[in-house]
Amino acid sequence: MNFIITLIILIIVLSVIVFIHELGHFLSAKKSGVYVSEFAVGMGPKIFSFKRKNDETLYSLRLFPLGGFTAIATDKQFDPNLRDDQILENKSVLQRFSVLIMGIVFNFLLAIVFLFLNGLIYGSPTTDPYVGEVVEDGPSYEAGLRDGDLIKKIDGKKVSSFDDIILETHFGEEEQSFTFSVLRDGKTYDIEITPEYKEDKDGNKVPSFGFTSSVHKEKGLVAALKYGFVGTWKTTLNVFNVLGKLITGKIGVNNLSGPIGVFTVIDNVKSSGFENLIYLTAYLSINVAIINLIPVPVFDGGRILLLLIEKIKGGKLNPKVEVILNNIGAVLLIVLMLYVTLNDIFKLF
Repeated sequence: MNFIITLIILIIVLSVIVFIHELGHFLSAKKSGVYVSEFAVGMGPKIFSFKRKNDETLYSLRLFPLGGFTAIATDKQFDPNLRDDQILENKSVLQRFSVLIMGIVFNFLLAIVFLFLNGLIYGSPTTDPYVGEVVEDGPSYEAGLRDGDLIKKIDGKKVSSFDDIILETHFGEEEQSFTFSVLRDGKTYDIEITPEYKEDKDGNKVPSFGFTSSVHKEKGLVAALKYGFVGTWKTTLNVFNVLGKLITGKIGVNNLSGPIGVFTVIDNVKSSGFENLIYLTAYLSINVAIINLIPVPVFDGGRILLLLIEKIKGGKLNPKVEVILNNIGAVLLIVLMLYVTLNDIFKLF
């Protein structure tokens, strides 16, 4: 039963994120006058569909409630009977850019709305990295860290949340020391801390500093609005930080997770309350937005890149080149997903 509940939550979470993404593409395409033959929720065989009066689009619900798609007329091959002004490739660069980018924009908007609701219902947590309790005789206490210190930098790099602290300390070289710059009573202190390293369940050595975070929550509409925007912004920066560390090799690809990894996270989170599930949905929506910004043709970011190249070049790209680039991107994505999925399976056992 626990497996079924977690699976249902996973399907709902991913379906909401994908639906919102496709809704962004759909609304922008409609506004630009592009022909959309179908807007589908789910994948596989249709189980229900309808059309609205004076609307060419078929709205459908499909059997497998995971994902969805927007069938946009990208070129004349989509339907030779369509007018030229109904084809996406015949629209202005700005209109095509709008159709491509709005899925990403809607994912960011979903995150803002969910974090706003979280703040409104449960209170808005301050994201500043204040130290809660420092364990006596622990490495941080012996180094001089104290309750209530505000961590400003680690090894000279600015941090603005505890997510930043984890990113700066958990993926470096083993058995190293870190210089924490902290604000205390209006003065800044540099404290060198050598954490204790302990093995996690995967056999990786992770640092233990011996202090907790201090979480304060603010109530009210203004605080919730601020949390919606600031929380989304800081999470976005954190995800870009992770991508940067992946590119430079500071974080291994084995730290990435696919659907199985997300399933495991949801299984752990669901018992801790609805608040954490809302936050996780917002976090995953931001991840989907940023992944789609990656300039690989199979993603929206890749199509946007081709659009920019076309604008700079002053003419359309050779369709054969675009097909080749899309195929290469698709193969790379499949290989990455297979690797990540197998990695998630190995982690389970």
